[in-house]
Amino acid sequence: MSDSHPILLQGAMELEISTLLAALTEVEEQSVGSFQFWQGKLGRRPVVLSQTGIGTAAAAAATALGCERFQPALVLNQGTAGGYTENLHPYDLVIGKTWYNANARFRARYGKTYFLDLVALEGESKEREFTGSHPFLHYSNQDLVAWLDRESLHYTRGRSVLGCIASGDQWNDEPDAIAALQQQTGALCEEMETAAAGEVAARLGVPFGAVRVISNNNRLGEPFEPDTAVALQEWIANIVKSAE
Repeated sequence: MSDSHPILLQGAMELEISTLLAALTEVEEQSVGSFQFWQGKLGRRPVVLSQTGIGTAAAAAATALGCERFQPALVLNQGTAGGYTENLHPYDLVIGKTWYNANARFRARYGKTYFLDLVALEGESKEREFTGSHPFLHYSNQDLVAWLDRESLHYTRGRSVLGCIASGDQWNDEPDAIAALQQQTGALCEEMETAAAGEVAARLGVPFGAVRVISNNNRLGEPFEPDTAVALQEWIANIVKSAE
C-alpha cells in the first residue's frame, strides 16, 4: 500500500461518511459541482474521503473524479447494505470478494430474463457470450480483500464473511423475491454503488475493494439500524491508521 498516494474512501450519504470525516486530521475540503471530497490523514496515512451520492450514476462519476484528481493508491467503497441470507444480521460485515451489476439484464423474447456482461457486449460479441442465467462476477483486488479479511478479526460488533455483493439501482423489500435472488445469484447483500465504482476503478487501473455492513435484513423483517454505519466507519478508521 503506497504511502505517497492516498486511499480513496467512499460512502454514498452523510450517514456513511460522517464518522470518518470526524476522524480525519489536516482536513482540506474540495468540491466539484455537488460532489464533495475531503483530503486529510488517518494517523499518518493520507486519505481522500468522498461522498459519492446514492446510486450507480453518482458513484461512477464520483469515482472518476476522485481517481483523476487525487491519483489514489486504491479505492475502498464502504457503507450499508441489506442482507440477503438468513444468517446475516445488522452489524455483520460483508467483504466483497466479488460483485455484480444488478442493473445489467437482458429481457429476451417470450419473457425470459438473463444477466448481461456489458464489457463483452461492447465488443459486439455473440449473444451467448454476453448473456447468462447467472451474474457475470467482477473480482475485487486480492491483496485488498486479504487485508480486509485479516483486519476483520479486530471487528467486534458482528461477524465478518467474504462473498458476493449485488449492486444496482433497485431496492428489494419482498422476502420471497430476496430469497429467490440469493438462491439464483449467491449474493449475500444488496446496495447501490459498488458495481459502478468498481467498474470505473478497473477502467482506470486503480485497485478496488468493497466492504458493507448489514444495516437491515428485509427477508427477516429486521429494520434499518443507522448505527451500523458508525460501527463500520470506526473499524475502517482504525485499520487504515494501523496499515503498514
